[in-house]
Amino acid sequence: MKNPFKYGELVTGNSFCNRKNEIKRLHQAFRDGQNIILISPRRWGKSSLVDESIRRFRQKAIVVKIDCFGIRSKDEFVIKLMKAVLKASSSKLQEILTHAREFLRSISPYISIATGIDNELTIGLNLPDQDVNMDEALDLPQKIAISKNIPVIICIDEFQMIAEWQDGDQFLQLLRSKWQKHQDVAYCLYGSKRSLMESLFSNSSKPFYRFGETIFMEKIELVAWRAFLIKRFNDSGKTILPDEAEYLVEKTNRQSYFVQYLARIVWSISEMRIDQKTIDHGFDQLLKDHLNVFLKQTESLTKYQANYIKAFIAGEKRFTSQRVLKDFDLGSPGNIKRIETSLYDSEIIDSYPAVPEFFDPYFEPLFRKIFIER
Repeated sequence: MKNPFKYGELVTGNSFCNRKNEIKRLHQAFRDGQNIILISPRRWGKSSLVDESIRRFRQKAIVVKIDCFGIRSKDEFVIKLMKAVLKASSSKLQEILTHAREFLRSISPYISIATGIDNELTIGLNLPDQDVNMDEALDLPQKIAISKNIPVIICIDEFQMIAEWQDGDQFLQLLRSKWQKHQDVAYCLYGSKRSLMESLFSNSSKPFYRFGETIFMEKIELVAWRAFLIKRFNDSGKTILPDEAEYLVEKTNRQSYFVQYLARIVWSISEMRIDQKTIDHGFDQLLKDHLNVFLKQTESLTKYQANYIKAFIAGEKRFTSQRVLKDFDLGSPGNIKRIETSLYDSEIIDSYPAVPEFFDPYFEPLFRKIFIER
């Protein structure tokens, strides 16, 4: 039998759990040409949500997807965007060449197009030592949308990385100035660095302030996860009851990546029926799998940061009180804000939920074992 659970890759189709409200909002934005921003902590399934939303979208549209991961400059970004737009706009070589000649006049002489294995289109772009014509390149999606009378949807993953480039801020200003004029293109922007994404779109001093509709993703509800797990186990010939399904979800704090991760382990080590003991064994394996990651996260913790985490695990809320400062050796009250900021920035503790919690479900049990109980 094939293990029905997936993690660490894009999840769509039967492997995708719920997100009905978010998909509905994305579809409405696609239809309206509304720019949209997805924000959530890492590993909550933003990329999978976008892919699944595109897969279910039934209206005619040109969909372009690019990932900023690994891109280091505006020229690399623009070239990748141009290639993706040209490729998505047509499967016919002649039409792609026509679009290039018509809309990319300064660039078209340097474009090469070929077909590879399984007739896969490959677009090459060998520019001489000159700057890319940014106006031509960035207006390409809008021009193609008008020419074909079809809306264009541009989905950009790891968008926040642009701000980290040497000339990132200036390039973001250029992108905003061009994209805000594109009436037939919807831009869907998302990334894994939540704090940077929030800064880009919520800070009034940034170019992309209020660029579009913002969706702050929530955790998938327990009832949806329970139904998903029961069905996936049952469809693969194994059984998990509602109580055990809920127990599995709660062990991973309803975090999408880790629900799938633990479910996959449990499926692999279980017989036909999943019980709580098997889930506990699976979670022990999850902790072992992430031990090296945890050690890397904690190797540079200061004394005050480690003590703050101990107080946090102990359930303390008033960290600036004299009792907590003394009991956990946290220094002065003014030190607390610096500690909290450092732990949030390093993605150890997350302030995204109403009640702060650890980013990863493995962190607290491993911290207890290594820093408290030994």
